[in-house]
Amino acid sequence: MHLKRTGPQISFDLKYDHPVPIKWRQVDEASIRKDEVVIVISEAEGPSSEFFEELKPIIYTMKIFGLFPLQKRIPGEPTFRRCKFSLMYSAVFYLAMNIYAYYVSRERIQFIRYSEASFDDLMYSVIHFMYVIPHFYLIPCHWKEVSKVGRYFVHWSDFQKQYVRVTGKQLYLGQNRHVMWSVVLTPVVALCFVATEYYMSSAEEKYWELGFYWYIFTVILLHIVWWWFTCSSLRSGIYDISENLFKDPTIFADEGSATLVAQYRALWISLSRLSCETGLFMCYTYGHLCVLSFSVMTLSLYGSLSNLHDGLYLRHLGLALAVCVIGGVTYVMANGAHHAAREVGPEFCEKLSHVNSDDKQMRRELKIFTRVMTLNSSEINLGGYVRIDRGFLLRFICTMVTYLVVLLQFRLGLLSITTSNVTMVTTDVL
Repeated sequence: MHLKRTGPQISFDLKYDHPVPIKWRQVDEASIRKDEVVIVISEAEGPSSEFFEELKPIIYTMKIFGLFPLQKRIPGEPTFRRCKFSLMYSAVFYLAMNIYAYYVSRERIQFIRYSEASFDDLMYSVIHFMYVIPHFYLIPCHWKEVSKVGRYFVHWSDFQKQYVRVTGKQLYLGQNRHVMWSVVLTPVVALCFVATEYYMSSAEEKYWELGFYWYIFTVILLHIVWWWFTCSSLRSGIYDISENLFKDPTIFADEGSATLVAQYRALWISLSRLSCETGLFMCYTYGHLCVLSFSVMTLSLYGSLSNLHDGLYLRHLGLALAVCVIGGVTYVMANGAHHAAREVGPEFCEKLSHVNSDDKQMRRELKIFTRVMTLNSSEINLGGYVRIDRGFLLRFICTMVTYLVVLLQFRLGLLSITTSNVTMVTTDVL
């Protein structure tokens, strides 16, 4: 059966939040002979939610920590809804961890208030108090954004079905093994980091506090793993589209291949929208994680550099370790989004720009395809607040260095005041 799109030949939709619906009607053979864009949709159907199945180990691991209160409406169907049981478990888990967080934060605050050490020596306690803060917003953010996560899974399923209809084969993401290893190693890495910091710190932590810090770092790392594999799935999708479209150069010389290019154009639009939605469906969660990373890295660098003139101690190495781990988390997030957006957008557009054809209809389709790619950006941003790419990493570092210089200037000012006071007292005594 042949279908024809009614209305304009292409919808240059710049806003992904409100896509323009496309209406189809049946056409006869006479209409097909005319100079019209006709898209033939086959009856092939692909896997209903392979993307969800690929990332299921991460999702179910996060459910253990009270996150992602989501389930499929019907097994095998790409529709999702809030799960009442998971939501109740999430609420109970959140309340229980609130009690744990209260006692941990009280210990840190009392140590900071009643300790006679300087602010520089208390840096570990200040940073560990900041580690408590993510608990209070991560789970509520998931409650707020779970509907958008469900829609994101549905859109991925729609894209995969569309891929099967266009190419005649399934989209292979190939991340099952890597996802499983990541889920196994993430708690181990978090435990190693917490234990090492405990050994190096001077915050006088209690043993019972370590469980809470392990929980926080495990959840943070799981979010980063989730982000990385989502970006990796986008890269796999555009790679397979590119391989199928450009594998045979003679396809662009065939007079009857204009329809195929139109199908690939619609397929690319779907993937581009998925790329944009990657930063939208959990923008508040990842936005708060970016703020936490900035704060922890700035204070850790200040704590490790401010007292170096007195010598290098174990606590300085602990703060440097925190900078490396949190900095690595930020780098993975920015680098994954950068590669995904670039490969979906500019790199694919560059490949398409090198394609030439002698067929008039084919040249017209290629021109429309290029125009669509120019107008529709594939960049990943957190709800319009900030664009995530390598430029974000550079801006992140520049802002952190600015605040670090200000803190070190205050530190040097306090040292000069203390030195002058000691000199005056010594002079008076003499």
